[in-house]
Amino acid sequence: MKNNQNKTFFWALIFIAGGGIFLMRNFGMLDFNIPVKLISWRLIPLIIGINALLRRDYINGIIAITVAVVFYIPDFLTAAERTQYYKLWPLLLVGVGLTILAKYMFPRQFDTFTNRELTEDRNYVSESNIMAGSSSKFVTKDFTGGKVNCIMGGSELNLTEADLRNNANLRVFIMMGGMEMRIPKEWNVKLDVLPIMGGVEDKITKFPENVVDKNKVLIISGYVIMGGIEIKRV
Repeated sequence: MKNNQNKTFFWALIFIAGGGIFLMRNFGMLDFNIPVKLISWRLIPLIIGINALLRRDYINGIIAITVAVVFYIPDFLTAAERTQYYKLWPLLLVGVGLTILAKYMFPRQFDTFTNRELTEDRNYVSESNIMAGSSSKFVTKDFTGGKVNCIMGGSELNLTEADLRNNANLRVFIMMGGMEMRIPKEWNVKLDVLPIMGGVEDKITKFPENVVDKNKVLIISGYVIMGGIEIKRV
């Protein structure tokens, strides 16, 4: 809760300071111009990365900021330097290959299982799917949440036979992928997800409000970028 308050306080100060600076410029009290090259789609991963770091989600924060920086760099290079910079693109293939190799050599650390459903008795989920998919069924009676990262991949979580620890927190980062969750109909799901050209759907409308148990709270937080999350209740 304290971390969320700090994050809210930070973004409030950013907006207040930004609004004040632009007001002063509009009335001639400040004279400055913003380089057009800074205003682009690259601000999106940069803001996401900063927000993730504030949530102490360091891995996703570093990845998002790195993406923004990599695409910003060419704007500040000369034509000759850009030519040399673009020659580095094979490093992307090397990075993807190293990731696949690491997943093959250390499967437990990545917790990625493709095209088969595994029954888990752990009380948390930890999955990272990069151009891959996983399907897991949890039977724990003390599910605490965890994290799911999907980049051009997907994840299926079956929690219909699990029980929930109150205020369990599931952090997600979905980019050009998707996640499907099957949960008991009485779980009280609270969404703190930022969708960017994506969406989250909780199919609870067919159940009356008195079905939801207020003491069983699952908090889903994170980002959905050009992807989706679907929550199905049984």
